[in-house]
Amino acid sequence: MALLNDDGSENEVLFLEAGGLPCTVAPELPMPIRGLRAQAYHKNEAVYENDFMASHWVDFMPKGHVVLKNVLFAPLVLDGKTVGIIGLANKARDFTPRDADMASRFGELAAIALQNSIIQEQRDRLEREQEATIRQLRDALDHVKTLSGLLPMCSICKKVRDDQGYWNKLE
Repeated sequence: MALLNDDGSENEVLFLEAGGLPCTVAPELPMPIRGLRAQAYHKNEAVYENDFMASHWVDFMPKGHVVLKNVLFAPLVLDGKTVGIIGLANKARDFTPRDADMASRFGELAAIALQNSIIQEQRDRLEREQEATIRQLRDALDHVKTLSGLLPMCSICKKVRDDQGYWNKLE
């Protein structure tokens, strides 16, 4: 499972499991949007290839990648745009249109969960900002109360200035 990065050029892998098969590709290498994966992104629909190693799609794989008998990519679509992808591979039998439909529905659920997570993060951030603003306003109010309690007093004659600007002797 992977999400599209901010500039839309590559996947940021969230979860990757090779099923115990050998893979020497470094997980920190970039995963550009290309090949069959790009088809799922651009079409906003599940795509699959049942003879992947004999297809032209294999040319897009890095050296050392796990052998893929068959592959299915289902998009995570939010607001009509693919923002991530679920990839499945090496199914015992060929992928079918039903598999693509099921993976697409799972992708819809994953997209809803992703959207909820994004909304929750935004809500948490806004609550933190609101709490900080409330603290600042309370501090400012305390400062205003302190200042309003001060009396302007002449240091020489000890008279106090009233709200009209007159100096009065304080008893």
